[in-house]
Amino acid sequence: MFTGCGTALVTPFSGDGSLDEGVLRKLIRRQIDAGIDFLVPCGTTGESPTLTHEEHLRIVAIAIEESAGRVPVLAGAADITPRK
Repeated sequence: MFTGCGTALVTPFSGDGSLDEGVLRKLIRRQIDAGIDFLVPCGTTGESPTLTHEEHLRIVAIAIEESAGRVPVLAGAADITPRK
């Protein structure tokens, strides 16, 4: 199911520290348009431990929505202990 090249996506944040959903959607579309084989939201790019559980789930949901079945999504499952 997961073959080829997958991108561990960075998580874009707004100036106030909130998830920038619009930029995330553009990043996902850009990766798909460039021919990536699968997406890895909340992968090992470093910010996963700083996300709340709700943010983690939202990021994965956005990746699934934007991929719309065009490429598989391999959700990162790193430590998602909620930040304080």
